[in-house]
Amino acid sequence: MTLKPLYDQFDIKRVYVSTMQAVSGAGYNGVPSMAIVDNLVPYIGEEEEKMETETLHLLGDFDGETVTNANFGVSTSCHRVAVLDGHTEAVFIEMNEDFEVNEIKSSFSGFKGLPQKLNLHSAPENPVVIREEDNRPQPRMDRMEGKGMAVSVGRIRKDDVFDRGLKYILVGHNTIRGAAGASILNAELINEIM
Repeated sequence: MTLKPLYDQFDIKRVYVSTMQAVSGAGYNGVPSMAIVDNLVPYIGEEEEKMETETLHLLGDFDGETVTNANFGVSTSCHRVAVLDGHTEAVFIEMNEDFEVNEIKSSFSGFKGLPQKLNLHSAPENPVVIREEDNRPQPRMDRMEGKGMAVSVGRIRKDDVFDRGLKYILVGHNTIRGAAGASILNAELINEIM
C-alpha cells in the first residue's frame, strides 16, 4: 500500500523488498512449531514471484479491458519469522528524480485511496500511518493501526548507496488487511460502485 502514493507522485526506477512474514500467513498447518521457534525460514514457496508480478499489476493502468503493468523493476526476498500476525517489510526504492524525505512523508500522510474517498465503513481514515520513533513500526505494537486495516511506516530516510535512494520499514496486519479485511473492503467497494 505504501507504493501507491509514491507511484502516483514520483518516478520510481526500482524497488527492492525484504519481507519478514508472520506465521499466520502460512495458514494453520503452514509452519511446524519446531521449524519456527528460535528460527527464521528464508524461503516461502512462490511468494517472491507473486510479489514481483502482483505489485506491478496492482499499480498498473486499467483501460476498461486490460491492465498495463506499472513500469519499474521489483526484486523481493521473502522470509517466515516467529511472529504470530503482522508482516514487516524493509523497502528500498531507487527513484528517477530527486526528492526530499518530507515530500515522501507528505505523500504517505496525505494518501487517500478510493475507499477513503467513498468513506467505506471498513476503510481506515488514514491508510498509511507514519511512526517517527527510531524503533518503530513493530508487529506487536503497530499491526492493529486503523483496526488492523492501516499500514504503519517508519524509519523513512534517504539511502546514499543508491542514486536517489529511499528506504523505510512498514508493518501491516496480514490477516486483517491482507486477507479477511481486504475481502470485506472489496465487497463494500463493489456494493458502492454497482
